[in-house]
Amino acid sequence: MSVLGTTVFKVPELGELGYKLDQANEAKIKAARQKLEKTVQATGAEKAYADNAMGLTGIYKQIADAEYTNFRDAAIRFEETGSSKDEQLMRQAASELNYAVTSGRAILTSAGEEYNKNKANGFKDVGLDPKQASQNYSDFTNRMGVVVNKNGRTYVKDGDAFVPAVNSTFLQSAVNPNNSFILPRVVEQGKYVNFRSYLNDQGRAITAGENVADAQERVDELYNVELKKPAFLEDVVVSYAMAKLGGDKSGEGKIDSEEYASMLEYLDDETTTANAVEWYRERLLESVPPLWQSSRRSGTGVSGGSVPTLNIIPSLNIAETKYVEDGEMTSEDVSLDGYMAFPKTGAVIGTGYASAGSGNKYNIVGIGFKDGKVVANRQVAEDADFFSLETGKNYTSRISPITVDEFYALPEKTRIAISKELEKQGIKIEREGKFLMTDYKVQQSEESTGFDPNSYK
Repeated sequence: MSVLGTTVFKVPELGELGYKLDQANEAKIKAARQKLEKTVQATGAEKAYADNAMGLTGIYKQIADAEYTNFRDAAIRFEETGSSKDEQLMRQAASELNYAVTSGRAILTSAGEEYNKNKANGFKDVGLDPKQASQNYSDFTNRMGVVVNKNGRTYVKDGDAFVPAVNSTFLQSAVNPNNSFILPRVVEQGKYVNFRSYLNDQGRAITAGENVADAQERVDELYNVELKKPAFLEDVVVSYAMAKLGGDKSGEGKIDSEEYASMLEYLDDETTTANAVEWYRERLLESVPPLWQSSRRSGTGVSGGSVPTLNIIPSLNIAETKYVEDGEMTSEDVSLDGYMAFPKTGAVIGTGYASAGSGNKYNIVGIGFKDGKVVANRQVAEDADFFSLETGKNYTSRISPITVDEFYALPEKTRIAISKELEKQGIKIEREGKFLMTDYKVQQSEESTGFDPNSYK
Protein backbone atom coordinates (compact mmCIF):
# COMPACT_ATOMS: atom_id res chain seq x y z
CA MET A 1 0.00 0.00 0.00
CA SER A 2 1.37 3.43 -1.03
CA VAL A 3 1.75 6.16 1.51
CA LEU A 4 -0.46 9.20 1.03
CA GLY A 5 1.33 12.48 0.29
CA THR A 6 1.68 14.94 3.08
CA THR A 7 0.91 18.13 1.06
CA VAL A 8 -2.11 19.89 2.48
CA PHE A 9 -4.49 21.50 -0.07
CA LYS A 10 -6.54 24.38 1.30
CA VAL A 11 -10.07 24.35 -0.09
CA PRO A 12 -11.60 27.88 -0.15
CA GLU A 13 -14.86 28.35 1.53
CA LEU A 14 -17.91 28.12 -0.74
CA GLY A 15 -19.00 31.71 -0.06
CA GLU A 16 -15.60 33.14 -1.01
CA LEU A 17 -15.51 31.17 -4.27
CA GLY A 18 -19.02 32.26 -5.21
CA TYR A 19 -18.15 35.90 -4.56
CA LYS A 20 -15.12 35.77 -6.88
CA LEU A 21 -17.18 34.10 -9.61
CA ASP A 22 -19.87 36.76 -9.30
CA GLN A 23 -17.23 39.48 -9.62
CA ALA A 24 -15.82 37.88 -12.78
CA ASN A 25 -19.28 37.49 -14.29
CA GLU A 26 -20.20 41.08 -13.47
CA ALA A 27 -17.02 42.30 -15.15
CA LYS A 28 -17.82 40.29 -18.28
CA ILE A 29 -21.41 41.52 -18.32
CA LYS A 30 -20.27 45.12 -17.85
CA ALA A 31 -17.73 44.84 -20.67
CA ALA A 32 -20.31 43.29 -22.99
CA ARG A 33 -22.85 45.99 -22.17
CA GLN A 34 -20.29 48.73 -22.77
CA LYS A 35 -19.47 47.20 -26.16
CA LEU A 36 -23.15 47.14 -27.12
CA GLU A 37 -23.62 50.71 -25.92
CA LYS A 38 -20.69 51.83 -28.08
CA THR A 39 -22.32 50.14 -31.08
CA VAL A 40 -25.53 52.07 -30.39
CA GLN A 41 -23.65 55.35 -29.97
CA ALA A 42 -21.74 54.76 -33.21
CA THR A 43 -24.97 55.13 -35.21
CA GLY A 44 -24.98 58.84 -34.33
CA ALA A 45 -28.78 58.76 -34.01
CA GLU A 46 -28.85 59.91 -30.39
CA LYS A 47 -26.58 62.88 -31.20
CA ALA A 48 -28.50 63.77 -34.36
CA TYR A 49 -31.75 63.88 -32.41
CA ALA A 50 -30.21 65.93 -29.60
CA ASP A 51 -28.65 68.41 -32.05
CA ASN A 52 -31.72 68.90 -34.23
CA ALA A 53 -34.85 68.17 -32.21
CA MET A 54 -34.98 71.64 -30.62
CA GLY A 55 -35.18 73.23 -34.08
CA LEU A 56 -38.07 71.07 -35.26
CA THR A 57 -41.71 72.14 -35.21
CA GLY A 58 -45.07 70.81 -36.32
CA ILE A 59 -45.24 67.52 -38.12
CA TYR A 60 -41.45 67.30 -38.38
CA LYS A 61 -41.21 67.33 -34.57
CA GLN A 62 -43.95 64.68 -34.43
CA ILE A 63 -42.10 62.39 -36.84
CA ALA A 64 -38.71 62.89 -35.14
CA ASP A 65 -40.13 62.14 -31.69
CA ALA A 66 -41.83 58.99 -32.96
CA GLU A 67 -38.68 57.83 -34.76
CA TYR A 68 -36.66 58.46 -31.58
CA THR A 69 -39.06 56.28 -29.59
CA ASN A 70 -38.56 53.48 -32.13
CA PHE A 71 -34.80 53.87 -32.00
CA ARG A 72 -34.62 53.79 -28.19
CA ASP A 73 -36.86 50.71 -28.04
CA ALA A 74 -34.74 48.95 -30.66
CA ALA A 75 -31.50 49.99 -28.91
CA ILE A 76 -32.74 48.63 -25.58
CA ARG A 77 -33.68 45.31 -27.17
CA PHE A 78 -30.25 45.10 -28.78
CA GLU A 79 -28.50 45.91 -25.50
CA GLU A 80 -30.53 43.17 -23.80
CA THR A 81 -29.99 40.45 -26.40
CA GLY A 82 -26.90 41.43 -28.41
CA SER A 83 -28.33 39.44 -31.34
CA SER A 84 -27.41 40.32 -34.94
CA LYS A 85 -31.10 40.55 -35.85
CA ASP A 86 -31.79 43.12 -33.11
CA GLU A 87 -28.63 44.99 -34.12
CA GLN A 88 -29.87 45.24 -37.70
CA LEU A 89 -33.30 46.48 -36.53
CA MET A 90 -31.57 49.01 -34.29
CA ARG A 91 -29.41 50.25 -37.17
CA GLN A 92 -32.45 50.61 -39.42
CA ALA A 93 -34.26 52.60 -36.71
CA ALA A 94 -31.14 54.76 -36.27
CA SER A 95 -30.94 55.43 -40.01
CA GLU A 96 -34.60 56.42 -40.20
CA LEU A 97 -34.21 58.69 -37.16
CA ASN A 98 -31.14 60.34 -38.73
CA TYR A 99 -33.00 60.85 -42.00
CA ALA A 100 -36.11 62.25 -40.30
CA VAL A 101 -34.36 64.82 -38.10
CA THR A 102 -31.86 66.05 -40.69
CA SER A 103 -34.44 66.23 -43.50
CA GLY A 104 -36.98 67.93 -41.28
CA ARG A 105 -34.42 70.47 -40.12
CA ALA A 106 -33.32 71.15 -43.71
CA ILE A 107 -36.92 71.65 -44.92
CA LEU A 108 -37.75 74.04 -42.07
CA THR A 109 -34.48 75.93 -42.59
CA SER A 110 -35.26 76.35 -46.28
CA ALA A 111 -38.76 77.59 -45.45
CA GLY A 112 -37.31 80.12 -43.01
CA GLU A 113 -34.83 81.38 -45.59
CA GLU A 114 -37.61 81.83 -48.17
CA TYR A 115 -39.75 83.76 -45.69
CA ASN A 116 -36.93 85.97 -44.36
CA LYS A 117 -35.66 86.76 -47.87
CA ASN A 118 -39.08 88.05 -48.91
CA LYS A 119 -39.64 89.81 -45.59
CA ALA A 120 -36.38 91.72 -46.03
CA ASN A 121 -37.62 92.69 -49.50
CA GLY A 122 -40.89 94.00 -48.07
CA PHE A 123 -42.80 91.15 -49.77
CA LYS A 124 -42.88 93.33 -52.91
CA ASP A 125 -42.53 90.33 -55.25
CA VAL A 126 -45.14 88.27 -53.40
CA GLY A 127 -48.81 88.07 -54.31
CA LEU A 128 -49.83 88.34 -50.63
CA ASP A 129 -49.78 91.15 -48.12
CA PRO A 130 -47.24 90.87 -45.24
CA LYS A 131 -49.86 89.60 -42.78
CA GLN A 132 -51.03 86.84 -45.14
CA ALA A 133 -47.43 85.84 -45.95
CA SER A 134 -46.57 85.58 -42.24
CA GLN A 135 -49.68 83.50 -41.60
CA ASN A 136 -48.78 81.14 -44.50
CA TYR A 137 -45.32 80.64 -43.03
CA SER A 138 -46.71 79.97 -39.56
CA ASP A 139 -49.26 77.51 -40.96
CA PHE A 140 -46.52 75.61 -42.82
CA THR A 141 -44.06 75.32 -39.94
CA ASN A 142 -46.61 74.52 -37.24
CA ARG A 143 -49.03 72.23 -39.10
CA MET A 144 -49.66 68.91 -37.41
CA GLY A 145 -50.29 65.48 -38.90
CA VAL A 146 -51.37 61.98 -37.93
CA VAL A 147 -48.26 60.02 -36.89
CA VAL A 148 -48.31 56.50 -35.43
CA ASN A 149 -45.78 53.82 -34.48
CA LYS A 150 -46.43 50.24 -35.55
CA ASN A 151 -44.14 47.21 -35.45
CA GLY A 152 -41.08 49.31 -34.78
CA ARG A 153 -41.63 51.82 -37.61
CA THR A 154 -43.14 55.29 -37.81
CA TYR A 155 -46.03 55.89 -40.19
CA VAL A 156 -47.64 59.17 -41.22
CA LYS A 157 -50.96 59.79 -42.93
CA ASP A 158 -50.05 61.00 -46.41
CA GLY A 159 -53.16 61.74 -48.43
CA ASP A 160 -55.61 58.91 -47.79
CA ALA A 161 -53.07 56.29 -46.70
CA PHE A 162 -50.52 55.67 -43.97
CA VAL A 163 -46.97 55.30 -45.31
CA PRO A 164 -43.55 54.97 -43.62
CA ALA A 165 -42.60 58.49 -42.56
CA VAL A 166 -39.23 58.37 -44.35
CA ASN A 167 -41.03 57.53 -47.61
CA SER A 168 -43.73 60.18 -47.23
CA THR A 169 -44.08 63.36 -49.27
CA PHE A 170 -43.29 65.30 -46.08
CA LEU A 171 -39.68 64.07 -46.22
CA GLN A 172 -39.17 63.47 -49.96
CA SER A 173 -36.23 65.12 -51.69
CA ALA A 174 -38.40 66.00 -54.71
CA VAL A 175 -40.24 69.30 -54.30
CA ASN A 176 -43.94 68.96 -53.48
CA PRO A 177 -46.59 70.97 -51.57
CA ASN A 178 -45.99 68.96 -48.38
CA ASN A 179 -42.25 69.65 -48.08
CA SER A 180 -41.85 73.09 -49.65
CA PHE A 181 -42.84 76.56 -48.54
CA ILE A 182 -43.24 78.78 -51.58
CA LEU A 183 -44.85 82.20 -51.44
CA PRO A 184 -46.96 82.96 -54.53
CA ARG A 185 -45.21 85.42 -56.81
CA VAL A 186 -46.68 88.54 -58.31
CA VAL A 187 -47.79 87.93 -61.90
CA GLU A 188 -47.58 90.99 -64.09
CA GLN A 189 -50.60 91.13 -66.35
CA GLY A 190 -49.57 91.27 -69.97
CA LYS A 191 -45.99 90.12 -69.29
CA TYR A 192 -46.32 87.04 -71.52
CA VAL A 193 -48.60 88.35 -74.27
CA ASN A 194 -45.48 88.10 -76.41
CA PHE A 195 -44.68 84.37 -76.28
CA ARG A 196 -40.98 85.10 -76.70
CA SER A 197 -40.97 86.78 -73.31
CA TYR A 198 -42.17 83.53 -71.78
CA LEU A 199 -39.69 81.52 -73.85
CA ASN A 200 -36.81 83.65 -72.55
CA ASP A 201 -37.69 82.57 -69.02
CA GLN A 202 -37.36 78.90 -69.99
CA GLY A 203 -33.66 79.09 -70.91
CA ARG A 204 -32.55 76.67 -68.18
CA ALA A 205 -35.15 74.09 -69.21
CA ILE A 206 -34.01 74.30 -72.83
CA THR A 207 -30.26 74.04 -72.17
CA ALA A 208 -30.84 71.15 -69.74
CA GLY A 209 -32.44 69.06 -72.51
CA GLU A 210 -30.47 66.04 -73.64
CA ASN A 211 -31.73 66.61 -77.18
CA VAL A 212 -34.26 68.81 -78.96
CA ALA A 213 -37.18 66.52 -78.13
CA ASP A 214 -36.24 66.46 -74.46
CA ALA A 215 -35.92 70.27 -74.39
CA GLN A 216 -39.34 70.61 -76.02
CA GLU A 217 -40.83 68.19 -73.51
CA ARG A 218 -39.42 70.20 -70.61
CA VAL A 219 -40.81 73.45 -71.98
CA ASP A 220 -44.17 71.80 -72.63
CA GLU A 221 -44.36 70.46 -69.07
CA LEU A 222 -43.66 73.91 -67.63
CA TYR A 223 -46.21 75.46 -70.00
CA ASN A 224 -48.92 73.09 -68.77
CA VAL A 225 -48.14 74.09 -65.18
CA GLU A 226 -48.31 77.82 -66.01
CA LEU A 227 -51.68 77.40 -67.73
CA LYS A 228 -53.22 76.66 -64.34
CA LYS A 229 -52.57 80.29 -63.38
CA PRO A 230 -55.46 82.54 -64.48
CA ALA A 231 -53.22 85.54 -65.22
CA PHE A 232 -51.01 83.47 -67.53
CA LEU A 233 -53.99 81.97 -69.38
CA GLU A 234 -55.29 85.51 -69.91
CA ASP A 235 -52.00 86.49 -71.56
CA VAL A 236 -52.18 83.41 -73.82
CA VAL A 237 -55.71 84.26 -74.98
CA VAL A 238 -54.86 87.92 -75.57
CA SER A 239 -51.74 86.90 -77.52
CA TYR A 240 -53.88 84.67 -79.75
CA ALA A 241 -56.53 87.37 -80.18
CA MET A 242 -53.90 89.90 -81.27
CA ALA A 243 -52.33 87.54 -83.81
CA LYS A 244 -55.38 85.73 -85.17
CA LEU A 245 -58.52 87.68 -84.32
CA GLY A 246 -57.53 91.21 -85.32
CA GLY A 247 -56.87 92.41 -81.80
CA ASP A 248 -53.66 94.21 -82.76
CA LYS A 249 -55.21 97.19 -84.51
CA SER A 250 -51.95 99.15 -84.46
CA GLY A 251 -50.08 96.38 -86.25
CA GLU A 252 -47.14 97.01 -83.95
CA GLY A 253 -47.85 94.35 -81.32
CA LYS A 254 -48.95 96.94 -78.78
CA ILE A 255 -52.26 97.31 -76.92
CA ASP A 256 -53.50 99.47 -74.08
CA SER A 257 -55.19 98.28 -70.90
CA GLU A 258 -58.69 98.82 -72.30
CA GLU A 259 -57.94 96.73 -75.40
CA TYR A 260 -56.41 94.03 -73.19
CA ALA A 261 -59.53 93.94 -71.02
CA SER A 262 -61.85 93.75 -74.01
CA MET A 263 -60.02 90.71 -75.42
CA LEU A 264 -60.48 88.80 -72.15
CA GLU A 265 -64.07 88.21 -73.27
CA TYR A 266 -62.71 85.39 -75.43
CA LEU A 267 -62.10 83.42 -72.23
CA ASP A 268 -65.85 82.79 -72.11
CA ASP A 269 -65.60 80.85 -75.38
CA GLU A 270 -64.13 77.39 -74.66
CA THR A 271 -63.29 76.71 -78.32
CA THR A 272 -61.40 79.98 -78.73
CA THR A 273 -59.56 79.43 -75.44
CA ALA A 274 -58.54 75.91 -76.48
CA ASN A 275 -57.34 77.18 -79.86
CA ALA A 276 -55.35 79.91 -78.12
CA VAL A 277 -53.67 77.41 -75.79
CA GLU A 278 -52.60 75.16 -78.68
CA TRP A 279 -51.51 78.08 -80.89
CA TYR A 280 -49.29 79.48 -78.11
CA ARG A 281 -47.90 75.97 -77.43
CA GLU A 282 -46.95 75.54 -81.10
CA ARG A 283 -45.16 78.90 -81.13
CA LEU A 284 -43.14 77.85 -78.08
CA LEU A 285 -42.18 74.37 -79.29
CA GLU A 286 -41.24 75.44 -82.81
CA SER A 287 -38.87 78.02 -81.29
CA VAL A 288 -37.02 75.51 -79.10
CA PRO A 289 -34.77 73.72 -81.69
CA PRO A 290 -32.66 76.75 -82.72
CA LEU A 291 -32.33 77.84 -79.09
CA TRP A 292 -31.22 74.36 -78.01
CA GLN A 293 -28.73 74.10 -80.90
CA SER A 294 -27.37 77.54 -80.06
CA SER A 295 -26.82 76.55 -76.43
CA ARG A 296 -24.77 73.55 -77.55
CA ARG A 297 -22.62 75.60 -79.95
CA SER A 298 -21.94 78.23 -77.30
CA GLY A 299 -21.32 75.67 -74.61
CA THR A 300 -24.00 77.08 -72.29
CA GLY A 301 -25.63 73.69 -72.05
CA VAL A 302 -22.58 72.01 -70.52
CA SER A 303 -20.60 73.01 -67.48
CA GLY A 304 -16.81 73.40 -67.77
CA GLY A 305 -14.63 70.49 -68.81
CA SER A 306 -14.75 67.98 -71.65
CA VAL A 307 -17.46 65.38 -72.05
CA PRO A 308 -16.15 61.85 -71.35
CA THR A 309 -16.46 58.96 -73.78
CA LEU A 310 -18.58 56.02 -72.64
CA ASN A 311 -18.89 52.67 -74.39
CA ILE A 312 -21.54 49.97 -74.14
CA ILE A 313 -20.24 46.57 -73.11
CA PRO A 314 -22.75 43.91 -74.24
CA SER A 315 -23.87 40.80 -72.31
CA LEU A 316 -22.28 41.43 -68.93
CA ASN A 317 -22.77 40.09 -65.40
CA ILE A 318 -22.51 42.51 -62.46
CA ALA A 319 -22.47 41.50 -58.81
CA GLU A 320 -25.22 42.66 -56.46
CA THR A 321 -24.44 42.36 -52.74
CA LYS A 322 -26.85 42.50 -49.82
CA TYR A 323 -27.33 41.45 -46.21
CA VAL A 324 -29.55 38.48 -45.44
CA GLU A 325 -31.62 38.13 -42.28
CA ASP A 326 -28.88 36.69 -40.10
CA GLY A 327 -26.60 39.64 -40.86
CA GLU A 328 -24.37 37.76 -43.32
CA MET A 329 -23.54 39.06 -46.79
CA THR A 330 -24.64 37.38 -49.98
CA SER A 331 -23.57 38.21 -53.53
CA GLU A 332 -25.47 37.39 -56.71
CA ASP A 333 -24.68 38.16 -60.36
CA VAL A 334 -27.22 40.13 -62.39
CA SER A 335 -27.14 39.47 -66.14
CA LEU A 336 -27.40 42.63 -68.26
CA ASP A 337 -27.98 43.07 -72.00
CA GLY A 338 -25.44 45.91 -71.98
CA TYR A 339 -23.61 48.19 -69.58
CA MET A 340 -21.86 51.58 -69.49
CA ALA A 341 -19.44 52.09 -66.59
CA PHE A 342 -18.62 55.62 -65.45
CA PRO A 343 -14.94 56.38 -64.82
CA LYS A 344 -14.06 57.34 -61.27
CA THR A 345 -12.23 60.47 -62.34
CA GLY A 346 -13.60 63.68 -63.77
CA ALA A 347 -16.67 63.94 -61.50
CA VAL A 348 -18.62 61.66 -63.80
CA ILE A 349 -20.36 59.32 -61.37
CA GLY A 350 -23.53 60.40 -59.59
CA THR A 351 -22.66 60.81 -55.92
CA GLY A 352 -24.46 61.30 -52.65
CA TYR A 353 -27.96 60.07 -53.40
CA ALA A 354 -29.92 59.79 -50.14
CA SER A 355 -31.97 56.62 -49.74
CA ALA A 356 -35.39 57.27 -48.23
CA GLY A 357 -35.41 53.75 -46.81
CA SER A 358 -32.29 54.14 -44.69
CA GLY A 359 -31.03 57.70 -44.89
CA ASN A 360 -27.61 56.40 -45.95
CA LYS A 361 -25.99 57.45 -49.20
CA TYR A 362 -25.11 55.68 -52.41
CA ASN A 363 -23.42 56.52 -55.71
CA ILE A 364 -24.50 55.60 -59.24
CA VAL A 365 -21.39 54.29 -61.00
CA GLY A 366 -22.90 53.07 -64.27
CA ILE A 367 -26.12 52.28 -66.13
CA GLY A 368 -27.13 49.08 -67.84
CA PHE A 369 -29.97 47.64 -69.88
CA LYS A 370 -32.09 44.63 -68.95
CA ASP A 371 -35.38 43.41 -70.42
CA GLY A 372 -36.06 46.74 -72.11
CA LYS A 373 -35.43 48.77 -68.97
CA VAL A 374 -32.63 51.15 -67.99
CA VAL A 375 -31.05 50.03 -64.71
CA ALA A 376 -28.62 51.76 -62.36
CA ASN A 377 -25.56 50.22 -60.72
CA ARG A 378 -25.67 51.71 -57.22
CA GLN A 379 -22.76 51.36 -54.81
CA VAL A 380 -22.88 52.38 -51.16
CA ALA A 381 -21.04 55.65 -50.46
CA GLU A 382 -17.79 55.53 -48.51
CA ASP A 383 -19.29 57.23 -45.46
CA ALA A 384 -22.30 54.90 -45.21
CA ASP A 385 -22.75 51.29 -44.11
CA PHE A 386 -25.51 50.23 -46.50
CA PHE A 387 -28.60 51.54 -48.24
CA SER A 388 -32.15 50.31 -48.71
CA LEU A 389 -34.35 50.71 -51.78
CA GLU A 390 -37.68 50.12 -50.08
CA THR A 391 -37.22 46.38 -50.32
CA GLY A 392 -36.67 45.59 -46.66
CA LYS A 393 -33.09 44.56 -47.53
CA ASN A 394 -29.82 46.34 -46.89
CA TYR A 395 -27.46 46.60 -49.86
CA THR A 396 -23.87 47.55 -50.48
CA SER A 397 -24.53 47.25 -54.23
CA ARG A 398 -27.84 47.14 -56.05
CA ILE A 399 -28.97 46.79 -59.68
CA SER A 400 -32.53 47.91 -60.44
CA PRO A 401 -34.47 50.28 -62.78
CA ILE A 402 -33.28 53.87 -62.58
CA THR A 403 -35.81 56.54 -61.68
CA VAL A 404 -36.32 59.69 -63.72
CA ASP A 405 -35.13 61.79 -60.76
CA GLU A 406 -31.94 59.72 -60.42
CA PHE A 407 -31.12 59.99 -64.12
CA TYR A 408 -31.59 63.76 -64.33
CA ALA A 409 -29.59 64.22 -61.12
CA LEU A 410 -26.53 62.69 -62.81
CA PRO A 411 -23.81 65.20 -63.76
CA GLU A 412 -24.75 66.96 -66.98
CA LYS A 413 -21.60 65.81 -68.79
CA THR A 414 -22.44 62.22 -67.87
CA ARG A 415 -25.94 62.46 -69.33
CA ILE A 416 -24.57 63.98 -72.53
CA ALA A 417 -21.98 61.20 -72.83
CA ILE A 418 -24.70 58.59 -72.31
CA SER A 419 -26.91 60.19 -74.97
CA LYS A 420 -24.06 60.28 -77.49
CA GLU A 421 -23.34 56.57 -77.12
CA LEU A 422 -27.04 55.66 -77.29
CA GLU A 423 -27.52 57.71 -80.43
CA LYS A 424 -24.63 55.81 -82.10
CA GLN A 425 -26.42 52.56 -81.26
CA GLY A 426 -29.80 53.81 -82.45
CA ILE A 427 -31.14 53.51 -78.91
CA LYS A 428 -33.87 55.74 -77.55
CA ILE A 429 -34.68 56.32 -73.87
CA GLU A 430 -38.21 57.30 -72.88
CA ARG A 431 -39.93 58.16 -69.62
CA GLU A 432 -42.61 55.78 -68.43
CA GLY A 433 -44.09 56.88 -65.13
CA LYS A 434 -41.29 57.35 -62.61
CA PHE A 435 -38.74 55.21 -64.50
CA LEU A 436 -36.79 55.22 -67.76
CA MET A 437 -37.55 52.61 -70.39
CA THR A 438 -35.91 51.65 -73.70
CA ASP A 439 -37.32 50.50 -77.03
CA TYR A 440 -34.40 48.35 -78.15
CA LYS A 441 -32.21 45.35 -77.61
CA VAL A 442 -28.48 46.01 -77.30
CA GLN A 443 -26.80 44.68 -80.41
CA GLN A 444 -24.14 42.04 -79.88
CA SER A 445 -20.71 43.28 -80.92
CA GLU A 446 -17.08 42.77 -80.08
CA GLU A 447 -16.71 43.13 -76.36
CA SER A 448 -14.86 46.33 -75.59
CA THR A 449 -12.25 46.66 -72.93
CA GLY A 450 -12.64 49.27 -70.24
CA PHE A 451 -13.81 49.49 -66.68
CA ASP A 452 -14.40 46.59 -64.37
CA PRO A 453 -18.04 47.19 -63.38
CA ASN A 454 -17.45 45.53 -60.00
CA SER A 455 -14.39 47.58 -59.13
CA TYR A 456 -16.25 50.22 -57.17
CA LYS A 457 -16.79 48.06 -54.09
